[in-house]
Order: sequence, then C-alpha cells, then structure tokens
Amino acid sequence: MAFETDQQHYYVETIHTIFPGIDIHSARLLIHDGEFNDILLVNNDLVFRFPRYKENIIGFLSEIQLLAKLQGCLPLPIPTPIYISGDTVELGKMFMGYRLIPGQPLYLDIVKNIADETILHELAKQLADFLTTLHHLAPGKLGLDLPLQDMPDWVRTFYIQVREHLFPSMRPDARLALTEHFENYFNTPVLQLYQPAIIHGDFGGSNILVENDQISGILDFSSVCYSDPALDIASLYTYGEPFFSHFCHFYTVNESILNRAEFYRGIFALEEACYGWKNDDKKAFERGMEQYV
Repeated sequence: MAFETDQQHYYVETIHTIFPGIDIHSARLLIHDGEFNDILLVNNDLVFRFPRYKENIIGFLSEIQLLAKLQGCLPLPIPTPIYISGDTVELGKMFMGYRLIPGQPLYLDIVKNIADETILHELAKQLADFLTTLHHLAPGKLGLDLPLQDMPDWVRTFYIQVREHLFPSMRPDARLALTEHFENYFNTPVLQLYQPAIIHGDFGGSNILVENDQISGILDFSSVCYSDPALDIASLYTYGEPFFSHFCHFYTVNESILNRAEFYRGIFALEEACYGWKNDDKKAFERGMEQYV
C-alpha cells in the first residue's frame, strides 16, 4: 500500500510539473486496471496513463499519434489525448491524459445478465458498426504507418513460446488438445489466408464501455495494427452464440472469417498466460492457465 501511495504521489507531481495549470484536487491510482500501463484517475474526470514497461514505450508513442488521426473517423467515442508529456521516454515521466469516457467494461457476465433482446441487438449493432468502419479505413488516407502483423508467422512464433514455457505446466490432455488446435491451423492453408485491415487488436470486454444500455466508448488502441480482422471478431465470439448472432446481423461474417475467429478464440487464454510469464505476473499467468492445469 505504501508503494502505491508513493507511486500515486510521484505521478501527481510529474503531471503538475509539466502542466502546473491543472488544479488537481483528487487522484486515485487504479491498481487493478491496465496490463501495460499504470492508470491515474484525476479529479474523477481525467485519465492519465503511464507506460509500465520499456518495451511498450514505442507503442505508447505510436498510440498517441494514432488516436489523434482517428478523431472523428469512428462512430463511437475514443480517447482524445489532451495532455502529453512531451519528448521524454523515461518510465514514470511519460504519459498521456484524456477526458474520462463514462461507462463500465462490457464483461461476459454483464452480457449474460441482459435479458432484453432489444438491448443486446443494439449493443451488437453499435459494435458491428464500429468494427465495420475501422476495418474499412484506408491507412494511407489517414497518414498511418501501421505495423503489418503477419498472422501465420506470429502463430508459429507464439506456438514455440507456448510449447516451451506453458506446456510443462499443463495437463497431458490439455497439451494434446492444443497441439491438435495449432497443427490444424498449420495444416489448413485457408485458415492462413485473409485480407489485411486496420484492427483494434484487443477488442475485449475491458476495452468496451457500456452505460445506460449503450456502448459509450472504446479504449486502448495500443494493439492497433494492419492484420486479420477475424482477430477482432474472435473477441466478440467469446460473448457467446446469442450475442454473436446479433452481431452477425450487422457485420458480414463468412465461413472463412468464422473459422479463423474460432482458431484465435482458442488461444486467447494462452496469450494472457504468456504475458504473465514474460512479465513475471503470477495472477495473469494463473488466469491464462486456469483451464489447462
């Protein structure tokens, strides 16, 4: 607790040093939010994000530029950075700040507890409209120089990491099932074919906000890249068949996209486990491995 208080005070002082005009009358470090960033809520109205790891610095700077270029291009609210720390790349001193987007994360249990089909239909429509718009944006016209994520290459590298670092902790039957899952991907060329598009890359419940039965905003554009749109579709697939059926009324999901989404959905937990292993985050590792041990 003392460390968290000291860290919070340090962040407040860092903000105040660069932006002395901000009248900070309250601050709260959101210790359970953000995988790659420390998040400070200021005056219950401003969100300040500080990157936590050196390997995320380049992506953090790119995200600031990306958010600026995406303003007005998407049908749902996204963060609008208004406070930027400048040229520094020192951890703890670099940050972005933006107005708080109201709402709560659209986690699976919230979706399951919505009994009104009309509400589910509207939520699915809003998300479909957002992804349709995002996936059809032209990087060149926006002046975006996005990284190209070649999914077959990424999957091969990821599979090596899974076998080396996660398999030793898994049940034998879980290892067998995952081996079949990956080998089916490698042995099915059609699963490796797709038309690249701008994707969000982390379109999960923690980054989708809902308020008053409406999607109120989309967060965290740090994983945006030029890759397979089925990755974003796979994230919504995790909400279950009823919600996904609503989504498919508004976003054209052909058999190819669906098959790729099914593969990606089957490795999401492994990504969290690998993140936990890489960053010595025991809780993330345990969450990702829960179904395999």
